[in-house]
Amino acid sequence: MTPYEWIDVIKKKTGLLTDYKVAQTLGISRAALSNYKSGKRQTFDESTAVKVAGILGEKPEAVLLDQYAETVKTPEARTALLAEARRLCILC
Repeated sequence: MTPYEWIDVIKKKTGLLTDYKVAQTLGISRAALSNYKSGKRQTFDESTAVKVAGILGEKPEAVLLDQYAETVKTPEARTALLAEARRLCILC
């Protein structure tokens, strides 16, 4: 999932309505959150991915794998990484 999609999930699951509140909860600036949402930043950095996992009650390795899968160039590698992330039960 893209950072934008993760931010959407955080908003839905936590009831946080504003980007400002999400940014505060993640411990990042509003500018950083805006960059994630706009696609200027393609993936969460490791620290933010771990925070996202914690907020959503997910395993950190699942969110980290999902974000790494966003960066790989070969479809086979992406498929393998996403399969493992699903096995770890993202958002179940």
